[in-house]
Amino acid sequence: MGKITERNTDKSTAATWGSVSILPTDDVVVGSFSTWTVTFTVGAYAMDVGGGLKIGTRRQADFGHPQFDDPNGDNYATVSCSRDGATFETYFDHRGHKRPFNAVVVVRLTAGPLYPGDTITIVLGDTSGGSRGLSVQTFPETASDFAVFMDPISSGEYKRVYCASPNFSILTGPSTYYTIVAPTLVETGRPFRVQVRGNDKFGNPTPVSASGLTLDADPVREFNLNEASGRATWIGNVIFAEPGVRRLTLRNGDIDLAVSNPVIVRDTASEMICWGDTQAQTASTVGVGSPDEYFAYARDCAAIDFTTHQGNDFILSDKDLEEVRQAAKKHNETGRFAAFFGWEWSGPTGTGGDRNVMFLDDEGPIFRSSHWQLSNEELADDAVTTEAVHARELQAKMRDYMAETGRKVIMVPHIGGRRSDFEAQDPELEPVFEICSNHGVFEWRLHEFLAAGVKVGVVGASDDHTCRPGLAYPSTPEMTVLGGLGAVYTGEHSRQGIYDGMMARHCYGTTGARLYLDLTANNHRMGDIAETTGPVSVKGQVHGTAPIEYIALFNRNRELQRFAPNPKTHDPKRVKIIWSGATHQDRGRFMRWDGGLQFSGGKMTGIQPLNIYTAKYGIDEWSETHAKWRSVTSGQEEGVLLDIEGPDDAVINFEAGPAVFSFTLGEVRNGELRWDLGGLEQYVTASTQHTDGGTPDLTFEFTDETPVAGDQAYWTRVVQTDFHRAWSSPIYLTTP
Repeated sequence: MGKITERNTDKSTAATWGSVSILPTDDVVVGSFSTWTVTFTVGAYAMDVGGGLKIGTRRQADFGHPQFDDPNGDNYATVSCSRDGATFETYFDHRGHKRPFNAVVVVRLTAGPLYPGDTITIVLGDTSGGSRGLSVQTFPETASDFAVFMDPISSGEYKRVYCASPNFSILTGPSTYYTIVAPTLVETGRPFRVQVRGNDKFGNPTPVSASGLTLDADPVREFNLNEASGRATWIGNVIFAEPGVRRLTLRNGDIDLAVSNPVIVRDTASEMICWGDTQAQTASTVGVGSPDEYFAYARDCAAIDFTTHQGNDFILSDKDLEEVRQAAKKHNETGRFAAFFGWEWSGPTGTGGDRNVMFLDDEGPIFRSSHWQLSNEELADDAVTTEAVHARELQAKMRDYMAETGRKVIMVPHIGGRRSDFEAQDPELEPVFEICSNHGVFEWRLHEFLAAGVKVGVVGASDDHTCRPGLAYPSTPEMTVLGGLGAVYTGEHSRQGIYDGMMARHCYGTTGARLYLDLTANNHRMGDIAETTGPVSVKGQVHGTAPIEYIALFNRNRELQRFAPNPKTHDPKRVKIIWSGATHQDRGRFMRWDGGLQFSGGKMTGIQPLNIYTAKYGIDEWSETHAKWRSVTSGQEEGVLLDIEGPDDAVINFEAGPAVFSFTLGEVRNGELRWDLGGLEQYVTASTQHTDGGTPDLTFEFTDETPVAGDQAYWTRVVQTDFHRAWSSPIYLTTP
């Protein structure tokens, strides 16, 4: 790891800067409560009034935020000192230090200077007053700790002190449900393999033992699971004997445990769909885990077919880059898993914005947007001269590299912390963009491209920082959405095959669901650029992982038709309230919907959260007359479903985020209500119309009889009842 991210292992600094011990170092379980005692021993530099400590975790670690005011509350922390008269100011600052340790506890000495040998003791998760302790992060980590930084002279410059204690591990929790992952396209009679795994309540694959399990293939497959096998088990020799759409059911006797994604069975299959994640990173930069753990997780736990490690260039040292290169080379195996070597060009939006750089070979160079968080000794001597400070400069350097070497590169702009500038997109080098990730849902970017006449395709990705590429759950408020996936049609499971599929835009993006999507227009497939004559016949197939809410067909920015195969039913005793939106397009776009509702004139008999996956958000409390929740959106929809009893004049008073309004049960029973709130697609809806069950499969057709002469772009948005979405790459046709 780079100097700014790694532990201080230089024991010689303990004499002057001081040192820290962190106890206990026992393993802990995700989402549990625990207590740690952090003891700082003052070094020869002593500590002046105004100096102090900062204690933090990596920016994506969703530990509880320590608080110093409520001894009975969760995450209570205390500070004591061996020197009488020393006093401290203590608080938690969400952005109180440098990345990747942005969120820190600040312990500032306000009176009584400290001398060498004095100690400051911080108890994180102090249970003496009734607190349950400090809430542990919701994802596993093999080498977790608390980074401690010290300023002895009130300079504002904090340095990481030597830690005498080893790291501790964070383990997955017990299994609460099962998952089956199968390939999307298979041939009749040809054996394939599927993955079966247990998952803890936070979605982490976790070891599980179970016997007498079956999969309803042709013939039925019988097997057992054993914790010793790890977090996921591959079941081979699965066969489907007849063509059609199949979904495998995992059973224990007569009990159904899980259903797989749809499997399209064909007599012959000349191509496959490779599922992948085009962006995530590890402790090499701002995340957790090692590149080896990263690629192994993608292949063995997430069961995706390809991925690439994309570390922020301005914090990725040459040593870390080489570690990524070797890990990609080690895990790349044609026919099994495609591991792309690469890095993230992380220029600000004003210089073009974020884009992922993926090489087909293992020898690619790096052209950094800057080396802002890197020291000279972490870089080659010519590092500054090889910088590309604008996306156009990067694109030119990549063209030169490909021309000189004959090698291939593909780049994928995205919208993360730094939003890519759509005007800087180069479709020849950058044929697709990420329409969704843990950072949010960005369909508005596709509309920008279509309005400007830029021809691009779409994929989904995670931009995960928790070493869970391909199966990434939200962690912090900056990562509010389930990680997305890209589905690439290709004739070969290899770097080259996936590159060819993305370059042709024969791909689509989802919010993580492995649904099947196919779209043609006058026999041209998604991503094609061609000339045709009108009328234009558009045909599509969707086989979902849940019932279909609707499928919207677009030409450019205009919706042509909406297909809803599952009619909604009116239930006057259930009210669904949905909210969505973002504050703006750039960093910090997420909207907080913390709030609740009051219900008068009737009573609530039940409430459940909708599409809220951030582990430490959801419904905090409710009664017959009120509810409180915490929620964050960044383009996705979230909400609550209320079971209610009451007359038409009963009133719901809603107050969350920017929305404050009231409505009667009679009004919502009479039709859907909607409140548009400005910002970036900010709205709230309330309805008593519901889609319960129904088909996950739909074949649809539409004829655009008289397309306006010029460029057409036909694409679909698929929405399932479980809130998962998918988007096809547009089909670009020119009509006379």
